[in-house]
Amino acid sequence: MVCEKNQKVVMSENAIENYGEQWLNIVLIITHVARNKNEHPGYDEGVSPQCLYDLKREDTGEDLNMSLYDWELVVSR
Repeated sequence: MVCEKNQKVVMSENAIENYGEQWLNIVLIITHVARNKNEHPGYDEGVSPQCLYDLKREDTGEDLNMSLYDWELVVSR
């Protein structure tokens, strides 16, 4: 996945299984991209070079209270 701020994404099928059906088809906007622990304290260096994203909901503008990795997101169409 491309690591870009302001990109629109949705949760992957696996992420929906982990976080719940309420996230199905919810468009999210990337607000911050972290590539290491210096950029985000929750970053797991063991998954490098994957990115960790902070996000907000497109529909409400509400910030998510969790961060997600590349494999948990897909680009919104």
